[in-house]
Amino acid sequence: MTRQVITMAGQRPTRRTAIAAGLVAVLIAAGCGRGPAPEPPRSAGTGPPSTIARAEIGGRLTVTAAVDRVVDDTAFVVRDADLTDGALLVLTTTRTQASPPELVTLDGVVILFAYDGLAARYGLRAPEAYRAFEGQRALAADQITVWR
Repeated sequence: MTRQVITMAGQRPTRRTAIAAGLVAVLIAAGCGRGPAPEPPRSAGTGPPSTIARAEIGGRLTVTAAVDRVVDDTAFVVRDADLTDGALLVLTTTRTQASPPELVTLDGVVILFAYDGLAARYGLRAPEAYRAFEGQRALAADQITVWR
């Protein structure tokens, strides 16, 4: 059984047209013409070590992590593998109802933690509880979602 191809003009295609059509079909089947090839995945060692490390001081950051411990009514620590040293100090201006091991999504501004400059604004007590965070990046969260 043979197949007859008729063009829009009602004429049979020439051998050259048939070859061109076959070539187009092969290229489409091979994936040509679909845009750029996807970028190969990066190895774990080529990028910055964590989300917080990539964020600029003063830049916005959204993080989802588990609450590790509550330090004060307006300060707590979250843990996640994507965070520097696995932990991040979070400061808020309102009391947060999150407690370990609840999952929270935080949106805020990355700051450089300095107890003396932030204690009054965030109502921080017991300076010794914050020594490990002094001079480190922290998150001043203005939006917190607790996943219960």
